Amino acid sequence: MSRGFDSSFGPPSQPINVADFLQQANSAVLSGSFTNVSWEQLTPEHRNVVEAEINESISDLKSSLEQVWNSPVLSAHVLRQHESTVASVRGQADAPVPKGRKRKRHVAPEGSESSPEALQLQEKLDAVNLRCWRLTVESALCMRAAKNSDYNALDAPKKTGTGVLQILDHADVGATRSSTPDSLRSPSPDAISYPNAVISLTVYNRISYLPGFLTRSSQHAVLSTQTLGDLLRVLPCASSNMPMEELDAEGDVSGYNITNQTRDHVGCLFCIEDLIYGDGRETADYAEKLITHIQKSPEDKRPQIKKASTSVSETTFNALTLRIHQPYWILHQGNCEHFFVIDQIRLAHASDPPSGYPLMLHLAPTVQDLCRACGKVPAVHSIVGDMRLGESPCLLCAPCWRTMGPPKNDEGVMIVPLVIPFINQ
Repeated sequence: MSRGFDSSFGPPSQPINVADFLQQANSAVLSGSFTNVSWEQLTPEHRNVVEAEINESISDLKSSLEQVWNSPVLSAHVLRQHESTVASVRGQADAPVPKGRKRKRHVAPEGSESSPEALQLQEKLDAVNLRCWRLTVESALCMRAAKNSDYNALDAPKKTGTGVLQILDHADVGATRSSTPDSLRSPSPDAISYPNAVISLTVYNRISYLPGFLTRSSQHAVLSTQTLGDLLRVLPCASSNMPMEELDAEGDVSGYNITNQTRDHVGCLFCIEDLIYGDGRETADYAEKLITHIQKSPEDKRPQIKKASTSVSETTFNALTLRIHQPYWILHQGNCEHFFVIDQIRLAHASDPPSGYPLMLHLAPTVQDLCRACGKVPAVHSIVGDMRLGESPCLLCAPCWRTMGPPKNDEGVMIVPLVIPFINQ
């Protein structure tokens, strides 16, 4: 059930033309109908009024929370009630266990319920009118343990490209500034406009053992002036890092050259709003091959798509019409598929990084195969043709391979380094 929720998207927004969005947003900024008022722009009197309203509205809530959590009896009562409620919801939502086996239920221990303080607190909680805070049986559909895709291998946004955020001053048209715009500038014909929109998107991959479901791989922020090829170049993908150049020794493959890896756009396509953006090769590119393949399907099952007039390396996000929460398709490296979903389209902000776009905001940790010898350490070598091992190829970690040592007769034995996908080493 949780896999199904993670692979479901939508409902999508209305189509958004990125160029029209930029024009309308900049017009609103220049006309003064949209202003960004910062805390520093407020007068001291206005700040005092805002602070008084905030303190008055949250002081009661803050004191109540501190009173509960500073009391061991009350905090233990709240935690027990929460755990009991969650266990009850899961117990009602679970399907019957076959063959009469019953699952163990964790029952909250008694003890604090008899305390007058706990009873008084429970009466206050029961009197809260916010019924939406209470867990129902349907809440079990959204309860699950943390998965690998929920964690982020990055501790800060990573710069993976060379895109520069441009901020144009109408008093000096054509000048590019990477510094923070003056937030105190009043709207006027000389106001600052933003030729770039920042587009946040999430990339999903198929699960190898469940190809009908998707898992989140990474999240990126690209500029509207960048191309689809700029996005493809920074996608974390093992297929893009696989060694392509074989080392030939007397007619046999003796290894692979992993030093001269190219990241061009040959062999790729994007499918966005029923338009196929190919790689732009002079011969039949991926878009033409896909359309030819689709023509072989029955007419009633044939998707209505057509080839776009521009290629991946020529198409900027400014030229696209996108929908938020609508999945789009990427195909490259033969049969390697990715899906990406637009999360947000917004104007650039003064606090945005000035360069390094596309930015990588999230990267799911890589799950590597374990060593076949020890079963504890991730494998880094694929050993091919070694008679001492039980299988070929055999995945081994560096310590186990050093312990075994090289074979006496190394003819026909090949050591291939495993690909660990990461971006722009």
